[in-house]
Amino acid sequence: MAAAPRRLGRLAMGSLATAAVGGAGGYVMYKQRLKDNKAVTAEDFNAAQDQATISNALRAAARRESTLRLEMYRYTTCPYCGKVKAFLDYFRIPHEAVEVEPMFKSQLKASEYKKLPQLRFGGDDGVWLVDSDCIVDAMSRAMGLESQLSDPEIQRWRTWARESLVRHVTLNINRSLASAWQGYSYIDAFDTIPLVNKLFLKVVGAPVMYMVATKKTFPTLVKSGDLKESDDWRSVFHAQVNRFVDEVPLSKRRPFHGGQKPDLADLDVYGVLQSIRGHEVYRDMLENTKISDWMGRMDAATGRTSE
Repeated sequence: MAAAPRRLGRLAMGSLATAAVGGAGGYVMYKQRLKDNKAVTAEDFNAAQDQATISNALRAAARRESTLRLEMYRYTTCPYCGKVKAFLDYFRIPHEAVEVEPMFKSQLKASEYKKLPQLRFGGDDGVWLVDSDCIVDAMSRAMGLESQLSDPEIQRWRTWARESLVRHVTLNINRSLASAWQGYSYIDAFDTIPLVNKLFLKVVGAPVMYMVATKKTFPTLVKSGDLKESDDWRSVFHAQVNRFVDEVPLSKRRPFHGGQKPDLADLDVYGVLQSIRGHEVYRDMLENTKISDWMGRMDAATGRTSE
């Protein structure tokens, strides 16, 4: 009878050791990736593309008349990718979502820029547009939404979604190794990603994201005043979500920030929250905040089936 507990203990210690080694090696890779990401800025990369082709592609996509293949390179769990996906879905812009394997990014071998999201117009020899804000802003101008880009209230909530909400989401989904591991379970649905890559991602990626959340994201939120050292992270996340509902304020008479239909503030906030869809944190948010009705309306507006 004593042998079984000993075997379980050895397995548990082995799993912890593997996670520790994987996390240490993965963190080195993460630091190198941050360095590589700074080699080419989004602005420089976008400026190097054929601007006439980009402009024509954006106008055609806005009219849903594009003859160019439009691909969106993303991670399902990337909040910035979620913002672009929400925009494309809401405006019914035809596109193909290409899931990028997070550790090696082989799907991006044709692009010198390695951060996500990215749009490519025209296939292998096409032109690129990168960075979530650059993409959404450029497409908004092509669709005649300039007034929203200059509206201070809309921009206030877009900034909040990008700089505060994203960090609270990251912190809560990676608050423990188990939670971080669950955050990578989405990768199992993609047959285009080899099994060995999936295993590597979970063993290495989950510990890295746990370290990033606790050693980088948490101190950043404390420094900004969004969080206190003693705060319960989940409770603060709930309060942040409720802040959007209360301050807009959202109601049956005002179903969206934009009024009777979503605006860019709605789409950015919704897109960020889509990055945790299917995770325990997402289900908990729907059950314990005031956001559920708005999320259902946004699901309907973007053509997504509610869970």
